Amino acid sequence: MCLNIYKNALIRPGSVIWVLWACLIISGCASTDDVGRIRWELNALKSEIKQIKKTSQSMETEIPGQKKQIDNMITELDEKQISTSKTVSDLLIEVQKLTTEFQALNGRFEEARYVSEKSSAELLTGKEELTAKIRELELAIAGLEKKIAGSAPEKTAVSGADEAAKAGKGIEDAKKPEGTGGNGVQKVEVKDIYMSAYKSYKEGRAAEAREQFMELLNTYPENEYSDNARFWIAESFYEEKSYEDAILAYEELFKKNPKSDKIPGAMLKQGMAFYELHDKKTGNIVLEKLVEKYPDSEQAKVALKKMGKPVPPKKK
Repeated sequence: MCLNIYKNALIRPGSVIWVLWACLIISGCASTDDVGRIRWELNALKSEIKQIKKTSQSMETEIPGQKKQIDNMITELDEKQISTSKTVSDLLIEVQKLTTEFQALNGRFEEARYVSEKSSAELLTGKEELTAKIRELELAIAGLEKKIAGSAPEKTAVSGADEAAKAGKGIEDAKKPEGTGGNGVQKVEVKDIYMSAYKSYKEGRAAEAREQFMELLNTYPENEYSDNARFWIAESFYEEKSYEDAILAYEELFKKNPKSDKIPGAMLKQGMAFYELHDKKTGNIVLEKLVEKYPDSEQAKVALKKMGKPVPPKKK
């Protein structure tokens, strides 16, 4: 019985002493050795209890410090997490911004490449169209030449020199000053013939003027009035509404006198002659070429109006 009480007392150290004494009193059977052993065990239990209390007190002292340290670590981790989250958020925003800028730049590049490719294609197409138009114009003129050659009766413009020769004197003998012996061409002779023809033209005698201009060109093929003479020949055909003849006469001026100041006017009238022949397509080719070659000329403005295109404002 004492042994059971003693075991129970080990479970509850605070009541060990009283339990032992109670056990001894009740049983009355304890010896001196038993008492000594019990006392030794009692002292050991006391020491153990003190150690437990000391350890408990030490733990109570350390735990708050450790708890505070842990709290500080948790707070620091939270701060680092917040800082890291902010950094990551900033990086994501920066990446998004860079992505947007890249997309914008890429879009501009694609747009610029598209415009460049489109412009190149348009230039190439424009060049091809211009080449085709020039070819069409050449074919149209060649067709007119064949048509005139095949339909008109064969005749040769009778020059003033031939007529004069039939009458018993040549134009050179009639116009040259006495004593020249036919050597050299005097400017006054060329001018006189030209002015006489021009006067006839202004007075409305287009056919007569044309014959005189042809006489001048047959006698003196290249002179200071040759481009004017060819121009007025073409104009005389135009006034008579012989548009096919006029077109060929203007073409003769282009070939023989390409640097003449009469070229813009001749190109305008040639284009309009094609219009009169209901060949608007070829007429536009000629007028567009005029605008391209002489953009600042008055004839170019008339050509633009004829084609129904806007006339650019006059440069200041």
